[in-house]
Amino acid sequence: MPSLEWNDDLSVGIGLIDKQHKMLIERTNAIAEAVEMKRGLEKILQTLGFMIDYTDFHFSAEEKVMIDHDYPKLAEHQKLHEDFKARLNQMVEDFEEDGATPALSQEITTYLTNWLVNHIKGIDTELGKILREKGYEE
Repeated sequence: MPSLEWNDDLSVGIGLIDKQHKMLIERTNAIAEAVEMKRGLEKILQTLGFMIDYTDFHFSAEEKVMIDHDYPKLAEHQKLHEDFKARLNQMVEDFEEDGATPALSQEITTYLTNWLVNHIKGIDTELGKILREKGYEE
């Protein structure tokens, strides 16, 4: 699977969020690379673990901005974040139980890439628009 590259289509126009999204893309690419290079279960789990930690950090920061600026779709956005974190944790469990099978490896890289792009281009782009309308600049 080709790596995901940052471009202006993925920018939400909020520097803090864009910077963190770039890191999530880097982590997604690192997971895909670990899987493709068959780096082994330990490396894949380590990279997934970092992704989980960074996702928690990013979602917390993003949600704080939403709360501080009375974002009207906070609950909906938080639910999407919680679902994503639950899916990441399930993937770790699946890898621990089944190992780095080709099907599971493909599933994780496809899921992470698709979710990230769709989330950024959809709900996060809307978030950026609303925050800019409210005068938030970061």
